Amino acid sequence: MAIRVLNRFPGANVRVLALPQATGGELVFTPDPHGGPAALWFDFRIEDPDPPVPVPETLVLTLRFFDVPPGKINPEHCRPVIRETGKSWNRLRAPAVTTLDDGQALLHWTIPYPTSRVEIALSHPYGRDELDVMLNRAKGYWREECIGLTQGGRLLTRLDNRVDGKGKGSAVPRGLYLLARQHPGETPGSWILDGMLETLSRARPANWCVWSTPFANLDGVIAGDQAGGGTAELAWASPPLRYEGAVLQADISRWAERCRPELVVDLQASGIRDNDGIHVSVAPATPDAERNRLAWINIMQQALGSEFAADPFARMTENTASIDATGLSEYVHKACGCCALTIKTPYTICRETLMTPKQYREAGRRLAQAILTRW
Repeated sequence: MAIRVLNRFPGANVRVLALPQATGGELVFTPDPHGGPAALWFDFRIEDPDPPVPVPETLVLTLRFFDVPPGKINPEHCRPVIRETGKSWNRLRAPAVTTLDDGQALLHWTIPYPTSRVEIALSHPYGRDELDVMLNRAKGYWREECIGLTQGGRLLTRLDNRVDGKGKGSAVPRGLYLLARQHPGETPGSWILDGMLETLSRARPANWCVWSTPFANLDGVIAGDQAGGGTAELAWASPPLRYEGAVLQADISRWAERCRPELVVDLQASGIRDNDGIHVSVAPATPDAERNRLAWINIMQQALGSEFAADPFARMTENTASIDATGLSEYVHKACGCCALTIKTPYTICRETLMTPKQYREAGRRLAQAILTRW
C-alpha cells in the first residue's frame, strides 16, 4: 500500500496528518490556512500506483480540526465532493463522527479504495477550466481583456459583452458589473456567476453593458487559499491594501463611465454552517439608496423562489466577517452612484436542495433573468 496525496495543481489545498499504514487504511487530513485567517477549503488528489494484492475494498478519509472558528463545520452538512479522473463529481454522504478523549471531534468518510486517481474537495471546484467551458458555450459573446496585474504578478482578466455607452439619454445602456472569488475558496459564487453569464450570453441584451471579473483574487484561487491576504475588505479600502484592489477599482470606474450604472453584484459563499438558502448581505444605506436596493432584493427573492431563497433573504451585516459587503456598498455608491449587493450561497445544502453545478447554475440563471426583466 503506497497511497500518494497530490496537491500541486491550481486550487489544491491539503495538510496530510497521517497516511494509511499496512495495518489500517486511514488518511487523516485538514485544510491548510496558507497564512490566512481561515482554513476551510480543501482540494486534493489521491492515488496508489502500486496497490497491494489483494486490493483493499475501502479507504477511510478523516478530517481533523473542522470545529475551529471561523471555519467551523456542521458535521451533518459537511458533504465533500469526489470524482475519479474523467468522471463526474458526486457528493459523499454525511460523515461518521468520533470524539477524542480531550473532546476533539473527527469526521470520517469511507470511500472505495482508489485504484485510479481520485480527487476530493470541500465543494465543486471552479477554476480556469470550468470558465473556459462556459466561454465555449457562449460562442464568442464574451470578450476577455487583461485589466492589470495581481499582487503576485499574474494577469487579471475581465469579461465584457462589447456593449458601450455611445448613445444619449435613454439610449445609454444600463450597467451591470459582476464579480466573484474575492474570497478565493468560495466556489459556490463562481457557479452562480457561471449560470448568470451563460444566461446573459443567450439573451444577448443590447441595452445592458455587462462587465465581469470571475477571479477577483486570482492569486488566492490558484494557491488554494480560503481567504489568505486577499480578503475583500482589502480591495475596497481607500487606498486599497492589495494591488488587485486598485485594479478592480479602476476597472469599475471605467465601466461606470461607459454606461448608466445600475447594479454591482459580488458573488460569495455563505458560512459553512449556513444552509438555509441563498441570501443577500446588506449594509446600512441612505433612504434613496435603500429604496433602490429593496427593489433589486425583492425581484431577486421572487426569482429564486422557495427552492433557493433564504428567509429572511436580506440580512444586515453584523460582524467583521461581513465587512466586505459594507466596504463594497460604500465604495460603489460613492464612485458610481448605484447599488451593490453581496449574494451568498451555501456550500452544500440550500434549504432542502443538495447543491450540484446544475442547481448553482439554475439559481444564477434566475438571478440574471430577474435583472434583465426589471425594465
